[in-house]
Amino acid sequence: MQINHYKHYKLKEKIKAEGLIPNPFKVGEFTKEDININDHMRFLYPNTWVFHGDVVNKVLSGNYSAITPFCSEFVPTMNCSNRCRMCGYKSVKKLDGSWKRNDFLNPRIHMQDIGFAKSLLDKLIDGGVKGIIFTGGGDPVLFSGLEKLMAHATERKVDSVLYTNGNSLSINRIDEIIRTKPLLVRVSLNTGTEEIYNKFHCPLNKQTAFQGTLKTIEEFARGAIDNPLMSVGVGFVINEINRHDLIETALRIKEIKEKVGGGIEFVTYRPAVDYYNSQQLPTELLDETCKIVETKVSEVLCGTGIRVRNLEMRYKALKQNDKNYTECRGTGIFGELGPNGKMYLCCDRNTNPYYEIGDLTKNSLLDIYSGKQRKNLLDEINRGKCERCPPACKSHEVNKQFEDIERFRKAGELYIVKVWIEMQKEMPRPKMINF
Repeated sequence: MQINHYKHYKLKEKIKAEGLIPNPFKVGEFTKEDININDHMRFLYPNTWVFHGDVVNKVLSGNYSAITPFCSEFVPTMNCSNRCRMCGYKSVKKLDGSWKRNDFLNPRIHMQDIGFAKSLLDKLIDGGVKGIIFTGGGDPVLFSGLEKLMAHATERKVDSVLYTNGNSLSINRIDEIIRTKPLLVRVSLNTGTEEIYNKFHCPLNKQTAFQGTLKTIEEFARGAIDNPLMSVGVGFVINEINRHDLIETALRIKEIKEKVGGGIEFVTYRPAVDYYNSQQLPTELLDETCKIVETKVSEVLCGTGIRVRNLEMRYKALKQNDKNYTECRGTGIFGELGPNGKMYLCCDRNTNPYYEIGDLTKNSLLDIYSGKQRKNLLDEINRGKCERCPPACKSHEVNKQFEDIERFRKAGELYIVKVWIEMQKEMPRPKMINF
């Protein structure tokens, strides 16, 4: 790593003199835009790696393969209360046998006890993971020990996030989860009417699922009022089934906010991605729904204090397939742990045996990430120039940033990257840097 220290110093002085700040989305770019560093949506930003010194050192030296996760998804079960028609995990759920029915006795599909789950969580934390996302290829709340597991994460002083569809939670369990002090809870609603909810999710209990999800959002919102460090939001994944239900969903969210008096901070709208096939949503649908969110949905929620986040980078990725890279460098940042202790290359290949990189019950996190199994898989993907992967994977935006860094390196301008990193670290510390 060679840094031109004189140019580094002069650039930093110039940027400060002009009152600029680093753009977290674009490497080496500085702006006068007002960027809220405590935005609760920063866990969706591609720049959280700049706040982790060990990762920064490896990036600046070009040693991307040595990066180990500071964030990991923790999947305690592949079981689910829904059978969504356009489920992103349908292919692997068919492979493991959990698509047609839930199976709580199969250790490949479902963690068998809280002791086993805690032991895996400890190995992730001991390996340097600082943020745990409790999620699933099913729904994590179907693991009966979830609350104890989240409490254990808090006791180990790591940050936690929960993603759930919300239709299988009792009020008592919600209260227990809130007491574990997660930084963020996101409940997937996806529709605003019971009819479309049942068409979209195909829930096992069509009589109670929709109202159960609304009640879950309401209870978490109440909890957030008394626990201001916990952000609560709603997720909406757009596809052909619910494309005309966006406004209705906004109305339901507004009704809950008015009933509770607060508590809901954000709603995210993002188009569905087919992770195993090349056929993605048509451009016409992407353009139409993006516009509805930006206009009519935003109008409904205007003045409520609920931030509407339209994930335009995903729309753009699907429409333009905007990969500016032919090498996957970003998967080391994000861990992915399945119910039986196997780890996978990325969350987009959740529990697919072809993408296994190691077994956490037998090896340490460091051994897995430095092992031959992961190296061989990455080499194969990179030989194919990332063409087998979808254009909007979790590592996509990070891969774009790392490709830009390599361009700066080749141009002898790595000092610009270093200034961009340093100035972000000099700003107040964001809440969601471990995700």
